[in-house]
Amino acid sequence: MIFRKNKTTIASFLLAASLTANAFVVDWDKIRFWSGEGPNKAALIVQFDDGGEEKAYVWGYRWDDGAEPPSGEDMFRAIASNCNDLYLFTQFTGWMGNTVCGIGYSQDNAIAGYIEYDFESALEDPCISFNWFSANEMLGQTSTPGWDTPDLCEQAIEESKTTHILEHPIDAKAYGYACYDYDHWHKYGEDISLRWHAGWYKGYWSYWVGGADSESLSYSGLGYSSRKLSNGSVDAWKYTYLDGPVGGEIDGSTGASKPWHELDYSHFDNSGVDAAYRDETSNSPVFYRLDGSVVNNIETAPPGLYLKVVGNKSKKIIIH
Repeated sequence: MIFRKNKTTIASFLLAASLTANAFVVDWDKIRFWSGEGPNKAALIVQFDDGGEEKAYVWGYRWDDGAEPPSGEDMFRAIASNCNDLYLFTQFTGWMGNTVCGIGYSQDNAIAGYIEYDFESALEDPCISFNWFSANEMLGQTSTPGWDTPDLCEQAIEESKTTHILEHPIDAKAYGYACYDYDHWHKYGEDISLRWHAGWYKGYWSYWVGGADSESLSYSGLGYSSRKLSNGSVDAWKYTYLDGPVGGEIDGSTGASKPWHELDYSHFDNSGVDAAYRDETSNSPVFYRLDGSVVNNIETAPPGLYLKVVGNKSKKIIIH
């Protein structure tokens, strides 16, 4: 069994706390980033606590009627794969499926180029029960990755630059028991536009489920692999620090839940192509997606059709 510092206390407070502060109702018509097709819809909301913008980002997901409704994991994976700003770090942890280890948010999936794994600090972490060199058979560990660990993790990071999903390679499927070392997957650099949280013992992603009204959300007793979506449902994620008597999610003096931030439906799509034509003297190229959003780094942009603007001239280009 995995024990996380103050996790039980946190969950109890989260379940009891009121969510009335900064309450919201999802406006389905405002959602601009959709994945999937079909008559049924759900929303995914992600809120960071990293000193950056106090926004809760919203994505939409659709699916057809069928015998088996999709899971929260199905939705998260579909959106991360389809959108260029959401990044999922996940791991198969056992018979109940996958765990959300971390979440990133950045334009053009740039965060994937700034993730690093600190193997040395993980080796020194007394909270981690996984053994890299001698299998912890008491917990069901069957084999070890040894000194190949850093290379396996680097390879997974490299693959995520294309897929937008970082699959933790040291998982229960490969080794019988998962390595809960998420606190040691860091973002390097000081760029606050590259948002990232990963954690397990120092902090974790708390999972809230319900309807479009935030006051209907409750702390999920299931992981996102087991959660089944229904038409009009909402899955919301907030990063929670575990660094105090009741953690960062709850006000220790009042017992009130940390409020949800303002919903952000537009993400990086706040400037259109037309804006480039206002600076007709500029000789520096500006690149845009066809939806009008700016591409910060064309070198890391995924394959597709883009618009290159220099002054008052433009042409379409193809990135292979």
